[in-house]
Parts: sequence; structure tokens; C-alpha cells
Amino acid sequence: MRRLFPKSWFACFLVLAFVLGGASQEKKRPAWKLVESLQFDWDKDGKSDSFVLEVPEDWDSGGDSSRLTIRMSGGKAFVLENELGWMDFTEDVFSRTWASKNVVASPHFLFLRTRRGAESPPLLFLIGWGYASSPGSLHVIKLTTFGTPKLILYRAELELKDFTDLNGDGINEIVGLPCYSQTWGEDLLTYDPFHVFVLPGETGMARFSLKLTRNYNLKHYYGWAGPECSEKLAVVLHPPGGGKPKIMKAADAEKLPEKKSQPKK
Repeated sequence: MRRLFPKSWFACFLVLAFVLGGASQEKKRPAWKLVESLQFDWDKDGKSDSFVLEVPEDWDSGGDSSRLTIRMSGGKAFVLENELGWMDFTEDVFSRTWASKNVVASPHFLFLRTRRGAESPPLLFLIGWGYASSPGSLHVIKLTTFGTPKLILYRAELELKDFTDLNGDGINEIVGLPCYSQTWGEDLLTYDPFHVFVLPGETGMARFSLKLTRNYNLKHYYGWAGPECSEKLAVVLHPPGGGKPKIMKAADAEKLPEKKSQPKK
């Protein structure tokens, strides 16, 4: 039987279909708009490195930006996307304190030194947008000795609360809040402890430290009942009979007698 089209024609048809299909896919890619562009000599080689934050033009989620591109002088681009969105951390009251510690003047790029007076490249923190009653995401990026950016910590929900040396080794640790406390009843809070992360060496990721987490909460929180946030545990802010706040089972806390109102004088 005679073919209507030669094999060569059929092959050309497949190639054309592939190209047109690729073109249609290309059109579906989002158009990006610039949020902030920063020039900063991160690796101290005398040449500026480029930091760009962008967001799709049709962005309908929280935050100001969702894509980071870092171009080190003479290096390949490092690209990171965050579908939860990053925010302008200077707009929030709790984050304004970070502006005074920032190595650069920027509302989105938070560069913090790992030790006091050190000349080593600072870490880059990107603060995520918080949804409802949950903390936003946290991305932490370091510059390796090879001059390449590396993501060393990511949490979908972690509010940066402190960056300080907790174990006396001269290197700061990351302190974050993985969840927010909820109030109910008579001065009761859900149990929501801080988390502490130790920075890695040249390789690896920042690691959660149970020991430092326990010590930090004993000093800066209401006590210690493990590292997990829990609605089954309650912080009793004003225990009957007075004294410091106590942590106990929520079911037991709800049975405590309510405070009697003081008569007005």
C-alpha cells in the first residue's frame, strides 16, 4: 500500500509539533516583576555580587516576593523559590530590631554575622510571610569557602527570634519559634517552646539541638516539657496560690479554680 506521506515528512511533523508545544509551554511561564535588587560584595573579592527578589505578576499569595536569584561575580546563578512568599521584615514590629543588626540596608535581605567582629561572610536570612496564626517560613543561606551559596536551614514555619552564641563556642545559634501560643480559659496558654539550631561546618545543614533548646526554654520560656508544641499541655500563667507560671496537662489546668476578682476599693 502506498503511503500518503514519506517517513521524512512524518519526522518533520513530529519535530514541528514538539517545537510548537514547547512554545505554548513557554507562553504559560509567569512573567516576573522586580521586588528588590541588591549589589553586595558577599565574598569580599572586591567585586559586587547580585541579589534579586522577584514575584509573578499574577501573584495572589502573601508576602512581597517568591523567587531569589543570586549571581556571584564570575559564578553560576543560585535560584530559590518560595511558594509561601517572603516579606518585608521591617514592616513588622518584632522584626524592626533586625534592621539595626543587618549588614546591608535592605527590607528583604537580612545579612547577619555569625560571630561578633568576624570578617567571615554573614548568613543571609529570608523571612517568610505568616499565615493566620502561624509563623512564616525561614530560609538561611551561607556562602561556602568555594564561593557558592548554600541553603543550610529551611522551615515552613519558624519565626526568627534570636541569633546569638548560646554554647560559648564563639559562633551564633539560630533561635526560632515554630508555633504561636493560643490563649483560652483563665490565663491559659498552649505549650509552644523555642527551638535552637546549631550552624554547620563547611558541609551539612544546620541541626536542631535538643540540649540547647532545653536550656534556652528554661531560661527564656515558662519551663520545659519537651520540644514539641502541644495543645494537650497548658501554661498556667497565674497558678492558684500564686507563684511562677506552671506547665501541666491541659485537662488538669482546665479544672483549676478560677481567680476570684478583687473587690474594688
